[in-house]
Amino acid sequence: MHIPISRRHLLQIAALTSLLGSTSQLPVMSQTATPASAVGALAQGMATATASFLAALDESQRTRATYTFEDTERTRWHWTTPDSFPRNGLAVRDMTEAQKRLAFALLQASVSPLGYEKAINIMALQKELGSDEQRFYVTVFGTPDADVWGWRWEGHHLSRHFTVVGDTVSMTPFFLGAWPHVTEAGLRAMPREEQAARELVQSLDDAQRVAAVFQVNTLTQHVTQNAIQVTPLDPVGIAYIDLTPSQQILVREIITTYLSVLADEVAAAVQERIDTAGYDTIRFGWAGEMQPRRPHYYRLQGSTFLLEFDCSRSGGTHIHSVWREFEQDFGAVMLTV
Repeated sequence: MHIPISRRHLLQIAALTSLLGSTSQLPVMSQTATPASAVGALAQGMATATASFLAALDESQRTRATYTFEDTERTRWHWTTPDSFPRNGLAVRDMTEAQKRLAFALLQASVSPLGYEKAINIMALQKELGSDEQRFYVTVFGTPDADVWGWRWEGHHLSRHFTVVGDTVSMTPFFLGAWPHVTEAGLRAMPREEQAARELVQSLDDAQRVAAVFQVNTLTQHVTQNAIQVTPLDPVGIAYIDLTPSQQILVREIITTYLSVLADEVAAAVQERIDTAGYDTIRFGWAGEMQPRRPHYYRLQGSTFLLEFDCSRSGGTHIHSVWREFEQDFGAVMLTV
């Protein structure tokens, strides 16, 4: 039976092909979500994929790819280019084709299908900048057979962190960026992250806009930068309870869009923490211009989390965004239990 392939999926296949060599080498994308209760299965799947990846490396590669869990390298992170902020770990470009397949299988085992697709698209955008799309680094902290361990996938505009304590998994902080925000071929790595917030701010009436827009000019960068741990920022913007039902739906869409890159089990736990804290604590703040391709910044902050989205550079076409959890980043609470 012929199954039509959408233009978006053709672009995704092209991006994957450029990274892995040929479509015959592509990892198989999972078609079913793991049950939300099976956090232990997620941790075990990540451990198995990590062990397979490490076993395929030679001694020199393994030395570059691994650190102790206690090493300060685990919380050293950034979103900029490897030339500006040198990365430690094993770069995709320094792997054999077989090792690359195992590295991408590890990434796939650790995120949702949407998270995997978004990562591939963000990496593919490096070619638009004349950069090497294989300068993304895999780094393992500790050993996957231990009770406490972790790993990282990082390069320009993509920073994904995974901390495992027993059967519990943390996946924050995580950074997603994109430049350009849409290519001539139509690839757009972060469409709703940008557009849903613009729809929200444009829907505000005059009184709501006075509350929401806390600064006329954009901030030019996200406030928390690459801090290891963060605390709540000033409570700027409009309160969730002061939005209309349709506006509240857009707030929830932004949150869901970001959480959709996490494995289902972890996304459900983050969402539960937000629900327990209550949406009444959430505020939406905007700075900058409100039209497309104009510099802007927005922030969503609740009792448990902070989302910063900055699109100030390159005429409002260069996205930097980061999701933080005040008590969960790098597994902080898990490690104190």
